[in-house]
Amino acid sequence: MTGKFKDSTNGMNRREFAAKRRAMAEKTIEELIEQLAADDLETRFFAEMCLRDAAST
Repeated sequence: MTGKFKDSTNGMNRREFAAKRRAMAEKTIEELIEQLAADDLETRFFAEMCLRDAAST
């Protein structure tokens, strides 16, 4: 593996992925739910991941 994520992350590297996840994780649950309706697949992917993280704590 070259350190690149594929498909829904548009080839971003691990550092970019972690930064995007941290930024999205700062949103409220309500904001994350709103992001699930975004046109952008990457936004929906990170919103779903962070919503799952928030719901499990």
